Amino acid sequence: MMKIIKCNERKYNIEIAKACGLREAVIANCILDMHIWAVDMKAVDGKTWVKCSQKAIIDRLPFLTEETVRTSVRKLAADGIIRYEVMSDDKFDRTYWYSFTDRGEKLLRCGDCS
Repeated sequence: MMKIIKCNERKYNIEIAKACGLREAVIANCILDMHIWAVDMKAVDGKTWVKCSQKAIIDRLPFLTEETVRTSVRKLAADGIIRYEVMSDDKFDRTYWYSFTDRGEKLLRCGDCS
């Protein structure tokens, strides 16, 4: 019997994939995982934000390039799924913080984006 290694699996949300694309859905799920496991988190205006570098995303999704991640994050933001911005007080720290929009949360929860 073949043993399945779950740490090597990646998930995605079908509704986000339909709205934005498969790569974007995989990256959105990666950001969601970081919301669950991250150390650097903060609440701003009722939303949970997580600090995550592009390198951290690429480390979790090594089949994607830096350019693909950058483009897909921009597409997720343009399609109203996530927000991202630099929130550090340190002017040398340009790491993005990510939060899901209301639409993104609805798509993650139940696929209802109406």
